[in-house]
Amino acid sequence: MKISTSQLFDASIAQMNRQQSNVAEMQAKLASGKNLVKPSDDAEKAALIQRLNSAMQRQDVFDLSLDRAESRLRTEESALMGVEDMLQRIRELTIQGSNDTLSSADRTIIAKEVTSLRDGLFSLANTQDESGNYIFSGTKVKTPAFSRDADGVMTYEGDQNQTSVDISEYRQVSVNRPGDAVFSSVSRTDGNGNSAKIGFFKVIDDFTDALKTGSGANIAQGLEEISNLTDDMALSLADLGSRMNTVDSQRDILADTKLRYQELLSNAEDLDYATAVTKLSAQMLSLEAAQASFAKISQLNLFNYLR
Repeated sequence: MKISTSQLFDASIAQMNRQQSNVAEMQAKLASGKNLVKPSDDAEKAALIQRLNSAMQRQDVFDLSLDRAESRLRTEESALMGVEDMLQRIRELTIQGSNDTLSSADRTIIAKEVTSLRDGLFSLANTQDESGNYIFSGTKVKTPAFSRDADGVMTYEGDQNQTSVDISEYRQVSVNRPGDAVFSSVSRTDGNGNSAKIGFFKVIDDFTDALKTGSGANIAQGLEEISNLTDDMALSLADLGSRMNTVDSQRDILADTKLRYQELLSNAEDLDYATAVTKLSAQMLSLEAAQASFAKISQLNLFNYLR
């Protein structure tokens, strides 16, 4: 088989072009710091990198959800701690007010403090978050949780729905509790044995009235009912603490998950500079050798050989 000069030149030029392309590709990788410059370099690895990036983005979304949930729960915690302190003070006043040695004037003074504390509780029951949403209104976040009419009667205006946010692919956390569950009712039985639900603020108002009238039986009833409200508030705080622990534990899990994905992504995507520089040096030497060889071969002809 005869090999023409043009065929030899074409083969040599094609080989040098391939080597130049390899050098340029390695230089591009070194410049970007990435193992893949374009998806076609390794389709399978490119697909893996895309999946890992998508997984990382999902973790970032869950991270934002955790931040929002924690902020909302911190607001609720602050409100409930204030409520618990006020209830404890009202309970102390109920014990004090049940003392038979107190005068009518003394009980009137206690009643005034209880009324002031009730107003403070009403304000905390209508606590808003940083977005202006009422945290104890269920899903009716633009409506104050409790309203007060002209007679001072306080009524729950929210609903019984709870809002949950996704904090992982398979886990949710509730960021609120309905106000009528937090500011709970008590069951009261009258002289005829009939039982009825009495609202949170109604219990406090009835106790205030009992102080003003000096009714020992009603004061004793108020002490029992307010003790029940205090116990229920402790349960609300325990429930809140459980939800906050869920957020904290999921944040730790999320941090570990993100670190694992980052390591996998780095292994698939990041360039090994030491290996890449060594490979580039070898490719450049090969290209220089090919160019030098071509320069000498291209000057040869039959007359050079005859000489």
